[in-house]
Amino acid sequence: MAALSSKAIYGLAAMHVLAHAPRSRAMQVREISAMTQISHGYLEQLLSILRRNNLVSSIRGASGGYKLARLAHEIEVIEIIEALEGPFYKIEGNIGSSLILEYFWNDIEEKMRTLFSMKLSELDQAYQPHFYEI
Repeated sequence: MAALSSKAIYGLAAMHVLAHAPRSRAMQVREISAMTQISHGYLEQLLSILRRNNLVSSIRGASGGYKLARLAHEIEVIEIIEALEGPFYKIEGNIGSSLILEYFWNDIEEKMRTLFSMKLSELDQAYQPHFYEI
């Protein structure tokens, strides 16, 4: 995977919205769609994949919808990405005859995994805008 596709980006957006829903309340697809600006049909596809990967659960009925399958502090961003994209950033094939290049690619993979191992619940705290007083 060289870059994240819209699948991963939109899937993370949907999971972020679900992380902010009250734990006892499931959100309907139309609500999530309105909050994320993701089309209803595409969002249903993403939520289906996330459900099959045990990241969200679905509830049937008039008050049904989707909610996180686990608490937001138990879900890593990389889990969401891998559920939607497949295995994360594996360098395969001939990576060069140099041991230095092998170390380089392994280091890059480790750094990317570390970056995306952030918990879903940590996104808001990590990226709060910093306002400075004048």
